[in-house]
This record gives sequence, structure tokens and C-alpha cells, in this order.
Amino acid sequence: MMREMSPSLDDVLRPGRAALLVVDIQHDFVHPRGWSARHGAGTAPLRRVIPVINRLIAAARTARVSVAYLAVEHGAAVDAANYRARYARRGMEGDVLCAVGTWGAALDEELTPPEPEDLRVVRHSYDGFAGTALDRELRARGVGTVVATGVVTNVCVQATVQHAFALGYHVVVVEDGTAAADPVVHSMTLRNIDDYFGWVAPSEYIRAQWTPEEAR
Repeated sequence: MMREMSPSLDDVLRPGRAALLVVDIQHDFVHPRGWSARHGAGTAPLRRVIPVINRLIAAARTARVSVAYLAVEHGAAVDAANYRARYARRGMEGDVLCAVGTWGAALDEELTPPEPEDLRVVRHSYDGFAGTALDRELRARGVGTVVATGVVTNVCVQATVQHAFALGYHVVVVEDGTAAADPVVHSMTLRNIDDYFGWVAPSEYIRAQWTPEEAR
């Protein structure tokens, strides 16, 4: 019996099977007046991914690749006990990151906004699949590959793609479309993902796969 050949990166990026995930491009993560900036984290490395993501969104829509916007919201009424304990340990109980219904939880204005056909996923944990309809919605669209962008690489992006891999999806993380406040941590996380969970690829390569040959 012949063994089935493993798919290539080009195979898993085919528009008919891929979806673009946009993770946490929200004010409290990326805006100069957001929670992260107020607590001493530099937002410049995080904001730099927005134009990259916007170009990928445009390419995805042209190629009819599904786009899913993931956002996190926190608060006493929605957070699990372990998250509330984490906030208490860090002294964050009165200053919640991406609090439900606030400006901080809203998508940044420089990000290309969602369109009616895009998926919108609001969650209350790091993981975009945990406790959400994301898996069901992607499977209904015939998606077998998730292409992840957003922030931060070593927390919500990593948690989401590791769960995607466990669910059987092929995983591609956009090298220049993800970011962490610490570039060393970003690089280490990408290396771990590339070793164990999928591919890490530059946005230009992915956009080329979603661009009609005559337009390249």
C-alpha cells in the first residue's frame, strides 16, 4: 500500500481550505493609550503587524478565504475562576484588560473592519477555540487550515494554534503578521510552533498563494 504523501505548505494554503485568523488587534493590546501601554509595555512592535494583516485580509477576500476576527473580553461576570485568580495575583482586579463593553476591548481603527460574511468570535480565555463556536463555523465552511495573525505570539496566538492542531487543522503562523512585546520571546515561540505544530511563513508568500496567477 502506498503511503499518503504529506501536504506541502502550498497545499495547505489553497484558498478552498484555508481561513485567516486575526487575533486580538484590540485597543488594550496595540493602542498607545491602551492597557498594555499604560502598564509599561511598548506597543510599537504590536502595531507594526496591522498593515501586514490588512494586506492579508484584502488578499483573503479576493481569494474567497474565510476571515475570522478573534477578540478577548474580561470581567468578573465572564471570567473563569483561574483567570480571576491570575488578575488578583497581578494586582489587576480594578484595572481589567479588555473589559467587556469598553473602548479597550474594541478593535483598533487601523485594522480593516469585519464584513458581514466574516466570522466574529468573542472569548474569555487565551484560546480562540475554547468555549466558542469557532471550530464548528470553520468546519461548516470546509476549512482545514488556519493561518494565524495577531498578538501576542506567545499567549493568545500560541494557545489558539496549539488547540487548532489538536483539533486536526493544519496550522500556519504568519511570521511578520504576529508580534510580542519582546522580540526574543516572539522568535522563540515561532520556532517552537514551526518545530511542533505547523509552518511559520512570511506574509508575502501567503499572499502570493491567494493571488490569481495572472495578477502576480
